[in-house]
Amino acid sequence: MLKRIIIPVLIVISLLFTSCSQMIYSTKKITKSEIKNTNSKNSLKIDKTKLDSAVKPSPYYKKIELNCGYNTLSSYSERRVYSELIAHCTDFTSETDSSYDNNYIIEPIVLEGCDITRRQLARAVMAFYQDNPQVFWLAEPYSYSISATGLTIKLYATMSEAQYSKKLKQLNAVINGILKKLKKGMSEFERELYIHDYIVKNCKYLKNPDEKYKDPYTIYGCLVNQSAVCMGYTAAFQLLLSYAGINSVAVYGDNTANGHIWNAVEIEGDWYYTDVTWDDTGDFFMYDNFNITTAQLKKTHKIVPGMEAYNDEELFGKDGSLTAVNLFIPKCTAVKYNYYRYKGSIIKSLSDNKLSEDLAKAAKSRSRYFYIYVHPGYLNYKTTYSKLFGGSLFLFSEYIKQANSILGSDILQMSVSVSEKKTLNTICVELKYN
Repeated sequence: MLKRIIIPVLIVISLLFTSCSQMIYSTKKITKSEIKNTNSKNSLKIDKTKLDSAVKPSPYYKKIELNCGYNTLSSYSERRVYSELIAHCTDFTSETDSSYDNNYIIEPIVLEGCDITRRQLARAVMAFYQDNPQVFWLAEPYSYSISATGLTIKLYATMSEAQYSKKLKQLNAVINGILKKLKKGMSEFERELYIHDYIVKNCKYLKNPDEKYKDPYTIYGCLVNQSAVCMGYTAAFQLLLSYAGINSVAVYGDNTANGHIWNAVEIEGDWYYTDVTWDDTGDFFMYDNFNITTAQLKKTHKIVPGMEAYNDEELFGKDGSLTAVNLFIPKCTAVKYNYYRYKGSIIKSLSDNKLSEDLAKAAKSRSRYFYIYVHPGYLNYKTTYSKLFGGSLFLFSEYIKQANSILGSDILQMSVSVSEKKTLNTICVELKYN
């Protein structure tokens, strides 16, 4: 389930007057930013230290800074807004706003001389959320005013500062426990797999969450409460991967009535799609959406277009709510680290010994499941499946005999349970041992 992550509400627009506009709300403190005209993309130093200061990173892997959203910002004003949101997103006040579900008001951010359009502001805010999945305390709406003197932004929190501090401590404790189990020398694929499996095994998907509670939509819900919707799964996966030294980005889709969100992950320089939510099936096919291509993804998912595909009316809607769009959509064409290809037995012929050799390796480690990927460039899936497991011939039994011969004993039983995924050219065999 996907909710619109941010709903900008225009409080005051006063671009035609030189005098200051009257604000609907009052502030106790105004944060002023230095006005600097420059088009250099590296002119701003983004400091996220306070957002993860309590996390103990793995001694073996350097944390990667998530910046796919930031890299889409072309103007200095957008990057300036992004920087200020990071710097002040934890500036809680004790005030609540009845217009926004009595959420707590974050200290308003005032940027003098900031010349920015509504669309640019939306892109900057979206980029902020895109690159910071750990901001579990912020509500979806933000409000703003644009006047002749500059820009004022107001964020809202779903909890008090005391509640935030308590939850942050709980979240960081879980994150530290997960990172502690990362072993030295793990490949990027192995680190990704470890994090994927942790989330799948420790989080329960909520089909109909109570709208009053925001935790299921956040990383806190996924990792601490261990129950979440797709937004929580995606945020947790993205943040944990970054601490494991792996780049990723959240991608919005529209394959259900409520929308959907998943991750694109960069492994060894190539991008893959991984949908942890959909892999939480409770059965052995929990890797159907692990490092798949765009072509494979589109068989079951629909990717929402980029922001440039929408005009302002489409982007903001009649009620001012911002449509969920993508800022960065990677092309995923690599297949090397697809789970079934990388971990399974890729067969191109039924006349060689590769299948029996791979089966012997799986049996040696007492693997419960053995995956067979039927390479479409060499074999017809339907015919291959029929030869291996259909009729009275049951060719797979011959491979079991060969595997036992390689192992030197009848470790594997002749009877197995088989499931197939035609769309993925994959067969899952549940092995049984003597």
